Amino acid sequence: MSTILIVDSDPTEISLLEQMLEDEDFRFLTAARAAEAQEVVRAEGTEINAVLMDWQLADGRGLELLGWMQEQPELGDIEIVVESTEFVPENVKQAIDAGAYYYLTKPFDEPRVEAIVRAAVESCEIRRRLAEKVEEAQDAFRLLHSGRFHVRRIRDAELLAVHISSGWAQPEASIGLLELLVNAVEHGNLEITYEEKGRLLASNRLDEERQHRLELPKYKSRLVRVDLEQVDSALRITIQDEGQGFDYERFLVLDRGRLFDAHGRGILLASNTLDVKYSPPGNRVSVTLPRQWQ
Repeated sequence: MSTILIVDSDPTEISLLEQMLEDEDFRFLTAARAAEAQEVVRAEGTEINAVLMDWQLADGRGLELLGWMQEQPELGDIEIVVESTEFVPENVKQAIDAGAYYYLTKPFDEPRVEAIVRAAVESCEIRRRLAEKVEEAQDAFRLLHSGRFHVRRIRDAELLAVHISSGWAQPEASIGLLELLVNAVEHGNLEITYEEKGRLLASNRLDEERQHRLELPKYKSRLVRVDLEQVDSALRITIQDEGQGFDYERFLVLDRGRLFDAHGRGILLASNTLDVKYSPPGNRVSVTLPRQWQ
């Protein structure tokens, strides 16, 4: 069971969020103040998967609580959703820059809240799963000079992202690589459009649609090709899918028009943490990782 911490000075808002999410398999923790939230986080630690916090709390801003959580290394995989009664672009930018997973405005739209929280919990679980696997595979690529892998499914992408990042001193590389590989599988080979993914996430049918398309004659033989080559003191990774490409430049910046969508920030996340270079028409991307082993 996943655990959600709701931090809001208004008991009515807390109750409303719990009601909206009551059909999900969540355990709820609550706090009315930033100081109280810190106590809960210290006590529960990694039992928490996601935090929904109000922008303005009785004893400070949610942004300050967000900053405190980001400073705790053991809490780095907890996804944080910031809530506010108004849309202020500068506040949104501050929250995203500070590490928030999402920015929700009140009054809440129930389907969107459900989709965002599910996605945040899934992101947290993926981060933890990858971190565990990276620790198990630290030496996997030390002897590799060059190689090629073929990825077809999301679980293949997850496995490969873990093993590649095991040769890098910072395990978070696996998250960025996974985002690029998932994009190649979903939007490239399976041709799930941005709009379709939004609807599938809202109806909790994304996994079902992925599996369905993997069995269709048009897509079942498609593979994402991943080439690896050690060059000097770096590992060069090239990811190429069999799709038609996409307008990748649109997703390399924080687009105000997509701020309230439940997805679409994976490529931006990858480009913010990795050396990412797309090539036209968008079905080929390269990443360079500095080698950290001796």
